[in-house]
Amino acid sequence: MAEPDVSAYAHGLIEDVRAQSEIEGCDLQEAFTQLMLDQLAADGHTEDVVAVRFKDHGVEVSGYGAASDDRSLDLFLTHYSPRADDDHKIGRAEVEAAFRRLENFLSRCVAGTLARRDRSSDVAGLCAAVSERFDRVESVRLVLVTNARSVVRDGVAPMLFEGRHVSRELWDLRRLANWSASGSKAEPIVAEFPEGLPCLATPRTDEDYSVLLAIVPASGLAELYSAHGARLLELNVRSFLQVRGAVNRGILDTLRSNPERFLAYNNGIAATASKVEFEDTTSGQRMISRIYNLQIVNGGQTTATIHHARRNKVDVGAAHVQMKLTVVSPDRLDDIVPQISAYSNTQNRVTASDLKANSAFHVDVERIMRTLWAPPSPAHPHDTHWFYERARGQYANALTREGTPARQKVFKAANPSAQKFTKSDLAKFEHSWGMEPHLVSLGAEKNFTLFSQRLDEQPPVVDKQYCRHLVAKAILFRKVDKLVARQNFGGYKANIVTYTVAKLAHATSQRIDLDRIWRNQDLTSALQDAVTDLCPLVQKVITSPPEGRTNVGEWTKRPECWTAVHELDWVIPPQLEAELVDIDSYGDDLQLVRGTTGADWSDLTAWGAATGILSQEQRRSATEVAQALHQGWDPAGKHLRYALEAMHHARRHGFRPVNGF
Repeated sequence: MAEPDVSAYAHGLIEDVRAQSEIEGCDLQEAFTQLMLDQLAADGHTEDVVAVRFKDHGVEVSGYGAASDDRSLDLFLTHYSPRADDDHKIGRAEVEAAFRRLENFLSRCVAGTLARRDRSSDVAGLCAAVSERFDRVESVRLVLVTNARSVVRDGVAPMLFEGRHVSRELWDLRRLANWSASGSKAEPIVAEFPEGLPCLATPRTDEDYSVLLAIVPASGLAELYSAHGARLLELNVRSFLQVRGAVNRGILDTLRSNPERFLAYNNGIAATASKVEFEDTTSGQRMISRIYNLQIVNGGQTTATIHHARRNKVDVGAAHVQMKLTVVSPDRLDDIVPQISAYSNTQNRVTASDLKANSAFHVDVERIMRTLWAPPSPAHPHDTHWFYERARGQYANALTREGTPARQKVFKAANPSAQKFTKSDLAKFEHSWGMEPHLVSLGAEKNFTLFSQRLDEQPPVVDKQYCRHLVAKAILFRKVDKLVARQNFGGYKANIVTYTVAKLAHATSQRIDLDRIWRNQDLTSALQDAVTDLCPLVQKVITSPPEGRTNVGEWTKRPECWTAVHELDWVIPPQLEAELVDIDSYGDDLQLVRGTTGADWSDLTAWGAATGILSQEQRRSATEVAQALHQGWDPAGKHLRYALEAMHHARRHGFRPVNGF
């Protein structure tokens, strides 16, 4: 990439970090870390990423990521400076020193010398996670991310640690700029096949693509997944697999008992590429030797299960997998690949409802937000837009299109960078307000995937009122974030924020005046005081997991954690109570419940008690509704509201009533 492009990216990155710092109420280093780790996770370079900052003598770490199937463990160290000049460079000595500090952290974690007594510290959670996973994971990576230009040209060699192969990766400004400008969801994967894959080309019917049919050894597919992990899977399939990706027992049984019949029993995989290189054998057979920009768009479950089987000593040497490989013109990848993914997914039931990045909902939100003017606020004395970034880089591209510095200044005044929010932000705001903080705690990508599934089940009407309330939820979430940050709890701020918002929504029955927040572009003093009063109580609950659950980060992902916060004894302050609005949904709720039977609600009560997913209050309300329907009278409004909340909550966790409510 040309140097002017790198310089432009450097300046844009500084603006993004400043905006992130203002939004999160944190310093620039923390903002840079969060931005980089979120993007690496979104693009499949890591999974379940958590930003945790720790620095001691000779030891430093900025965060970690761990694959849900224990495939990999990643430790990150970030270095940031608000400089965009060409002289902001990092040399080999600095790079090696940074990796030594990261290695020292890993060493002390494994040895147990960094153990801390305070379980509420996210550093303690990080140390516990690293020490617990180190012996189980297949690969370990140390990753240094910096906005300086590296003068190291020959890469950073891997190392051996405790007998384990540990790779070391450097992401400097040039690599970040190339990554940002590539237009791909991740750096391209180049798959090598030294022995060649025999293939058959289908008749070419379109200039934009061609199709090849090939047979891939299962062991080769497992090696590809081992090397590239979730990056091998097209974005929507990757998200789907991460949420629902339990090992497929049928596939596993075939690999164990009839591997030579795997080709006959399995539907195979569908993949895409931007370029394929061939070699011809002496007999004239065409063989695939190399595939560029390989992405699996169907068959993620097959691929992951084969990898899982080989890791668990199952011999997959006799198994083969059929592959349909669609070679797409590089300039059409972003247009065609999602369509191939949508139409080819049958075996794993990845339907169009799982492919939400370009859905009508997000397009409608983007369209309305571009024309919706927000009232003046304490930070901006004039009307502004809240910029919805449906695709990464839209804000920067829109700014660049303005051309001159004067026009860019006008654009920034109308579209403040601190009022930019993404798809994963939207999902976070909605799930927090919707009282699903344990889903938000799963991480940005998994939470967004679950939100996408929710859109298919209960799509909202996207109009100006919806978007005004969406902005109000964004303001609420971000203001709670800043108020929590002032408490200096010492860790788990993100979890405390989403649980505090959810508890506010629950305690007030979502009667917080969102229209007032929209008009003021801020929270009232009474609401801010209530947040300050509530968040220490929430912090105490989520950082005090029950016996047997020592990892606070994992505890916050459990529905039981939300139940504990849900049942927290907190009384709404009188000043906030006076501001709450009345919401009359009784008629609609009653009509909905009249379409069910008392048996549905009795079953719900029994299921909630057996699983522990429903609170005592929710089960009691469901019982009241069941009795009312059995006796032919209408339930009270309070019980009706909580029972419906319980039913929606239970359905999201697998409960299905007889009448299909």
